[in-house]
Amino acid sequence: MSFKEKFFFEEKYPILAEWLKKHKGLYVGFKLLYYGLPVLMVLIYVLYVIHRFRAYGKRTLLRTVAVPGAAFAFVSVFRRFYNKERPYERFDYEPLIDRKKAGKSMPSRHAFSAGIISATIAADYPILAPFLWILTGLIALTRLVAGVHHIKDLIAGLILAVATHIALKLPIGKR
Repeated sequence: MSFKEKFFFEEKYPILAEWLKKHKGLYVGFKLLYYGLPVLMVLIYVLYVIHRFRAYGKRTLLRTVAVPGAAFAFVSVFRRFYNKERPYERFDYEPLIDRKKAGKSMPSRHAFSAGIISATIAADYPILAPFLWILTGLIALTRLVAGVHHIKDLIAGLILAVATHIALKLPIGKR
């Protein structure tokens, strides 16, 4: 545990959370982003998969779904065995988003999933890359502001997504 992390979650985070809760419109907006951005990313991914299937057939569909799906499963299994505690378990504060979940914090599956989706789609459609990576960054940031992940969890999820993409030599949609 670093001094900076302890200082942030025990001293600064409660101030940020209280301020956000006092400003109801901002708090509602934050919750909409927290829950809505991952849904938006999934919708984009579903549209991408449908498009690739219609354009290139079943072979592309299987690889488009199987590769990110297998990577997601690997991250999920890794988290179960590594079982790093969440910041609200370690430090004395209440997260903005009420969570009962214990452990399984490293790496962030939201950050990883958004990253692997962004890398996959951007490989085929580079013009979408800035939008997708901004969306990925916002998803990661909402997890930090919500108080449910350490920054290291988010960075690890993003790095793992990019490394997986590179290692598997995506784009997976090429013929």
